[in-house]
Formats: sequence, C-alpha cells, structure tokens
Amino acid sequence: MRLHSLRVSAFGPFATSVDVNFDELSDAGLFLLTGATGAGKSSVLDAVCFALYGQVPGDRHTARHLRCDQAPEGAAPEVVLEASIRSRRFRFTRSPQWERPKKRGTGTTRVQAHVVVEELRDAGWTALTNRLDDAGLLVTDLLGMTCAQFTQVALLPQGQFMTFLRSRSQERQDVLQRLFRTDRFEQVERWLVDRRITLRRGNQAANDEVAAVLNRLQEVAEVSAPDEWALDDLAVPAQEGEVTTWADALVDTAATAQEEAAEARAGAVRAAETARGELVAAQRTAQLRARGEEAQRAHAELDRDRPDVMDARERLAAHHRAFPVTGLARRADKAARAAEEAAARLQESLDVVGELLALPEGDVSNAIAAATETTSAALAVAESFVPRERELRRERERVRSLEARCNQDRHSLDELHAQLQQFPTRQQQARCERDALRDQAAGLAEAREFLEAAQLQVARFDQLAELAAQLQAAEEALDATAEVALERREAYLDAREARITGMAAELASGLVVGCACPVCGSAAHPSPAVPSGTAVGRAEEEQARRAHEQAEFDKQLHQHRVGDLRTAHDQLADALAGTTVQEAQAALATSHERVASAEEALAGAQRLEGELDRLESARQAAAQRSHRLEVALAQTAAARDAAADKVDELAGTLQELLEGHDAVGLDDLLERLRETSAALAGVAAALRADQLARQTVADAEAAAHDAAIAAGFADAPSAVAATLEEDQVEQLTEAVHRFDQAEQSIAATLADPEIRQALQVPAPELQQVARETQATAQARDRAVSVADAASRRHERLRQLVEELHRRVAEWTPLRAEFATVSALAAVVEGKGVDNPLRIRLSGYVLAERLRQVVDAANERLLRMTGGRYTLEHTDAKSAGDQRGGLGLVVRDSWSGRSRDPATLSGGETFVVSLALALGLADTVSHEAGGTDVDTLFIDEGFGSLDAATLDDVMDTLDTLREGGRVVGLVSHVAELRTRIPTQLEVRTSRHGSTVRPVLVSG
Repeated sequence: MRLHSLRVSAFGPFATSVDVNFDELSDAGLFLLTGATGAGKSSVLDAVCFALYGQVPGDRHTARHLRCDQAPEGAAPEVVLEASIRSRRFRFTRSPQWERPKKRGTGTTRVQAHVVVEELRDAGWTALTNRLDDAGLLVTDLLGMTCAQFTQVALLPQGQFMTFLRSRSQERQDVLQRLFRTDRFEQVERWLVDRRITLRRGNQAANDEVAAVLNRLQEVAEVSAPDEWALDDLAVPAQEGEVTTWADALVDTAATAQEEAAEARAGAVRAAETARGELVAAQRTAQLRARGEEAQRAHAELDRDRPDVMDARERLAAHHRAFPVTGLARRADKAARAAEEAAARLQESLDVVGELLALPEGDVSNAIAAATETTSAALAVAESFVPRERELRRERERVRSLEARCNQDRHSLDELHAQLQQFPTRQQQARCERDALRDQAAGLAEAREFLEAAQLQVARFDQLAELAAQLQAAEEALDATAEVALERREAYLDAREARITGMAAELASGLVVGCACPVCGSAAHPSPAVPSGTAVGRAEEEQARRAHEQAEFDKQLHQHRVGDLRTAHDQLADALAGTTVQEAQAALATSHERVASAEEALAGAQRLEGELDRLESARQAAAQRSHRLEVALAQTAAARDAAADKVDELAGTLQELLEGHDAVGLDDLLERLRETSAALAGVAAALRADQLARQTVADAEAAAHDAAIAAGFADAPSAVAATLEEDQVEQLTEAVHRFDQAEQSIAATLADPEIRQALQVPAPELQQVARETQATAQARDRAVSVADAASRRHERLRQLVEELHRRVAEWTPLRAEFATVSALAAVVEGKGVDNPLRIRLSGYVLAERLRQVVDAANERLLRMTGGRYTLEHTDAKSAGDQRGGLGLVVRDSWSGRSRDPATLSGGETFVVSLALALGLADTVSHEAGGTDVDTLFIDEGFGSLDAATLDDVMDTLDTLREGGRVVGLVSHVAELRTRIPTQLEVRTSRHGSTVRPVLVSG
C-alpha cells in the first residue's frame, strides 16, 4: 500500500482544508513530520487511519468529537485519502458524526457519519460503496489487516510500542491475540472443556438411566443386585457385560414360573365350569316346577269367574249394534233445536224491518225484495258523492290556508320595507369609523422597526452581562489552572532532580576502590553520591512530565478562552457606550405599546371593512326578498279566489242530494241507508235459514228410524236405551280381555314339555349345589391370579431387560468419547500427563508467534545497538504474572547477562521498543497474507537518543527504504530537522492548525 494524497477539512485541529502530497514527500524515501507539541502531527496519522477504517489509532478512538472546534459554523468535517493497494488506486472519503446548526430556529441537528469508496478505472472514478460496514470490510479485505494490525504495521503509535515491551504476560497476550487473531485456539480450549463437561454430564446421566432400570428389575424380580456393584458407577460391570448377563438370568427364571402357573390355572378352570353347569341345571328345574304349580292354581280361579265374563260379552255386543243408531238420533234432536232457533231469528228480523219500513200482512217475501232494490239504488248514489264531499272539505281548508298566507306575506313585506330604509344610515356610520382607524394604523411599520431595534439593544445588554459572567468564570478557571501548572512543574522538577540524584547514587553503589569510574574514568572516588529520600524511576519522572505538560496545555487553553471572551466583551461594551440598560428597556416598553395600539387599530379597520361588506350584502338580499314576496302575494291571492269558487259549486250539489231524505249531512244519509239495507238483508237470510232448518229435521228423524229397524231394535228410542256409558264400556272390555289373556297364558304354560317334565321329578337341593359351585370358583380365581401375576412379571422383566440392553448400548460410545475428550482437554489445558511442559495450547501458539517477532526484531536491534543488545523470549513468569510463556528479557553481550526491560534507560528503551515494533510489523504483515506496506510512520521517541545511537537508528530506518518503502518520522526533535531535508511542518494558532512542506538544503 502506498499513500498519494490526503485532504483534511474541519477535522481534529485543522479548522480549514489542508492538503498533504505524499507523492512529493515519498521521492526522498524518508521525510519528517514536524511541529510544536500539540500542533497536530499525530492528527495527520489519525486522518489517514480514519479515512481507511473510520476510527483513529490508539486510545484516541474513544473520543467521539472529531470535528475541529475552531472550524467555521456549519463546515462539515471530512477526510479524503488517495492510496494504491495491490496495483489498484482508491479514493476514500469519510466524514464523522457531528452536530450542525439547524436551518430554521435555534439548536443543532445531528449529521450521521458517511463514507464513499471509489476506484480509478478507465472511465474515471467509479463508486464501490457508500455503506460504513461495507467500506470497513472492503478495506480489511484489500489490506488483509484489521485496524489494530494496521496501526502496528503502518502507523507505529506514539508511545504504544514501548508499552508492549514493558507489559506483563497477560497484557502482551491480549495484544498478540488481537494482532494475530489466535483467539481461535482459546476457543478450541473452551470447546474441549465445555465438551468434556457436557460428556461428563451425559455419561453420568447414562449411568443413572442404567441404574434406574436395575432398580426397577430388582423391584419386579424381588431380588438384589450383586453386592460388589455400585449403582452410582456401573461403568466396569456394564463394559464387561455382567449387567446384561444378570438381567437375562432373571427373565429365564420368570419364564419357567409362568409355565407352571398356566398349567395349574387350566385345571382349576375346567373344574369350576363343570360345577357351574350342575348349578344352572338345578336352578332351571326348580324354576320350571314353580311355574307349573302356579299355572294350576290360576286355572282353578278362572273357572269360578267364567259366568260373569259371558254376561259382559252380551252387553258389549248390544252396545256396539246400537251405536250407529244413537248418532242419528242425536242428529235429529240437534236439527229440531236449530229449527226452533231459526224461527225465532226470523221473527226478530221482521220486527227490526217493521220499525224502518211499512210491510204488508201475510207473505212478506215480495215486499222485502222490492224494498231491498230501492234502498240499494239510493245507497249507490250517496256513496258516489263521497269523494266530492272530501274534495269540498279540502277546498274549504285550502281557502283558509291561502288567506293566512296572504296575511303573513303582507306583514313580512312591511318589515322588509322598514329595514331597507335603515341601511344607508348604518353604512355611512361604518365608513366613517373605518377611515378613522386606518389613519391610526398607518404608523404600524415604523412602530415595528422601532420595536426590533429596541429588542436588539436589550438583547445586547443581556449578552454583555452573560459575557461578563463567562469572563469572570474563565479568569477564575485560569487562576486555578495556573496554580495547578505551577505545582505540577515543581513536582516534575523535584522528580527529575530526585531521579538524577538516584542515578548518581546507583552508579556510586557499583564503584570499587581502585577500579575506574564508568562515567569519568578516574580510579579515585573522593565523594561518591549516596541515596537520599525515596528513589524515583523513569516511569515516575515520565508521569510527572506528562502531568506538567498537560497542565501547561490546559493553562494555554484557558488563556486563549479568557482572551477571546475579553475581546468579545470589550467590543460589545464599546458598541453600547452612551446608552444604559434602563433606557433600552424603557424604549422597548414604549415600542411595544405603539405596536400594540397600531395593530389594534388595523384589526378594527379590517373588522369594519368586513362589516360594510356584510351590510351591503344584507341590503341587496332584503331587496330581493321584497320583490319575491310581492310576486308570491299576488299568486297566493289568485289561488285563494279560485278555491272559493270551487267550494260554492260543490256545496250546491250536496244540498240537492240531501233534499229527498231526512238527513243532516252526507254521513248521516249514508248511515241511514246502510242500516236499512243491512236490516233487509238480515230478513232475507232469516227466511232462507228457517226453510232449510225445517227440511233438515224431517230428513234426520227418518234416517234414525230406518237405522234402528236395521240394527234389530223396535225404534230409535230402544236403540238409545241399549247404549252404555264410555267408562262402562272400558271396564267391561278390560275385564273380558284380562280373562282371555290369563286363560291363554295358563294353557301355554301347562302345555310346555319342560314344565310337564319338571312336575314329574322331585325338587332339587339348591343350597348344597351352590356351596359346591362356590368352592370350585374360589379355587379357580386363586389359580388365575397366580398365573396372571407370573405372566405380568415375566413380561415386565422382559421389557426392562430390553430397555437395559438398549441403555447399555447407547452408553458404550458415550463412555469412549468421554474418555477421549477428557484426555485431550487435559493436554490442551496443560494438566495432562502427556503435556510435560504444563503449557496451554493458546499459550504455546502465542509463544511461537512471539519467538518469530523476537527473531525479526533482533535483525534490526543488533544493527541499531552495534551488536550489544538482543531480545530473548522466556517461559518464566514475571512478578505479578499469573501465567508464563510470553516473557521478554534483553540480553546484554557486554555483561553477558539478561536484563529486565524496565532497567533500560530512556534511549535504550526507545531503540529496543522500535526494533520490537518493526519486527512485530513485519510478522503481522506476513501473517496478514504478505501485504506490501510501502508507507510507514513512526511517531515520536527520538528525543531520548544520543547522537551515536541516533545515527545507528537512522541507518536502520534507511534500510526500510530498500525496495521503494517510504518512512515518515513524527517528531519535534531539532536534530532530526537537520538530518532529514524533506519535511512536512504542522503549525498551530488559536484559529486552528495548518501544514506546509519544507525542503531543508544540505
């Protein structure tokens, strides 16, 4: 991978857009990224990493705020990187999440992070993806490295490669796992352990299932398992087949017992069936004898009742012969009564008609017919006038309604005329009021301008008060941070002095009388340094220095903030000079009143304008209604006159109809005619009913007499006398029927051959036979119960033995797998006898990776230290480590001893750490698939090197340029500025950082 160009906008410390041309910097093969502390040198590397992976390296990736605070409001943060990867050129454009001001109103709106990945092809730049997750996967696939691996291969972070050198084994293991992705070996360990636990549980569950079957076998067979077996551990008996052999013997014993019980049951069943047959035969004979004796007694009683039954038969026969005659006689009586009623109704009808009409004496049939014809004709004429009479009533009602409508329209017309006379006066008044209010509202625009100016003036006074409060708080914070910075500077100087004193005392402790001092070379030691106070190491000094620098940085930030706030406060105070806040507030109140008064007048004028429109509309509507009422009044008066003429015509016709009758109206006339017609119809009907009733009586009496002679009676009354009541018929019939049924039943019983034979033999002894039968049945039940129990036991034992065979068969492969997995898990955990080193699988793999890293690091470390130092991998545990296998020591060839990395000086630590980081980068690159990384950055650390060591380090870094690799050093060390002519300088100010290329002449 080779970098070509980088553009950074509103990102990190860069407030504006800055461009970095890596192609120009790469021509020299080695360039320096320089600048003051905090200027943003590392931010250039952050931008490169962010463009590729969407995150910044090191601990800075936890910061969510990547946009520059000094960037112009609304400027979007963005990073654009062009790079070549495996002969393909890509452009990565990324923007982090940030807050932009809302386009409407106040506040901010969150803008989500976005990315665009493009590739340069023949047709130009072609977009590959704009999804965050796809872009990360694409970069990882192209480079073959994750973000953590990339920062170890291409961006050696500031201070982090030193951390790897001094880390404990556990921390070093975490780094190696993350870089080499060897967590899969720990997953293998966990899987084997989990599998062993699962198999142990399954093995124990299978043992418990076999033990449960054995317990049920002991319970069913009523025997105990061998004493040498332990039911909680049956692995050995099950594996050797003892369990299944013992169970099969139980089944064979149960089968023999079942056969013996079955034979005994068959004999007992046969004996019980024979005794049961004898008992049934004796019971049958006793029942037949009892039935025969009972039939003989009943036959004697029937002979005594026979004469009464014969008399009942004769009475029932006479009743049945007289029954048809009785019905005809009752019909004749009913017809006679009906004839009498018809004659009475005829006389009543004649009396009613006599009151309405004058009828002649004697035969009145012809007179009734003539009166009926006359009345019907008069009724038809009257009924034909009924619709015209209803029309007469409707027309009279219509005349009254039209007269009322005419009166109402005249009243409404008078009211409309009065309203139309009032409209001109009301319209003139509204116009005058509207014009007056328009004059008052004419100054609204000017009043609003004064109001806005007053509001702005008051807001400036509020802003001035807020700035004063912020300035006071910022000055207090500046005083506090200045005091903290002074304290931390003194603490750093004290720590540095204590460390220098401690180093002198440490050197003095190794001096020997007569031997040369390693510092000055003198053999005399007149005043060796002695330890004083608490010893301070390099780590404590470095921590104090970082705290001091951080405090100074915080103080500078507060100084900048105080200066910005004081400038803003002074500018605003100058703008408000000559005006007080009370005057501004009074002007604001007056402006509010003027605007409110003008707005109220404008609203009143608008309201009156609408009122004028409504008055004009109402006047026009009233005029239209007046015209419509005049037309409607004329039409209603004409309709009223026509209806009155119709009423006069119909009333004359009705009067002519009523003149020939004594009636007060048409309804009275119709009622009289309908009453007379109904009375005449009743008389005609009564005449016909009387004639029919007399003929019916004669016919019924003749039929009854003829039927009595035919039935054998002298006349109809004799036949009626021979009939019986219904309950008498039922009683006699029931008695005869019972007699006949009893006689038939007794005869059938006495004719039965079995009953005749039973009456000829002696009565059996039932109790003796029953006792013998019960004894044989009890013996049979006992034999059947014993046989069933033996059969169930044999079947249950057979099922349990089959289940036992199945459980043992299922258990066999599980035991074998558990033994294999247990042994393998013990080996990978470092606990098995087959692992004499007692090292876990993951530790072994990481130790091998660390040996590769150490070998790669020593190739450069020997060159940078002139062959003095080499790194060694050790399996021993360091202090505080819980596991070994990942230890590092430094071999000093001058003393022939191995040293802990913590004992190295600052420059030695940087050299060894740099070599280790470069070796780690080479190994990770090879692990990632051999991806060529042509651009390499090393961030800080050169300030701790002396001139000779710096020469060796620079020579080693020069070798990295072999094959076209480009190396960028990030440092503010002055010595490097003179050694490396190609430079990229980062400058900072209160308005943000900028970059510019620098070429130092040789």
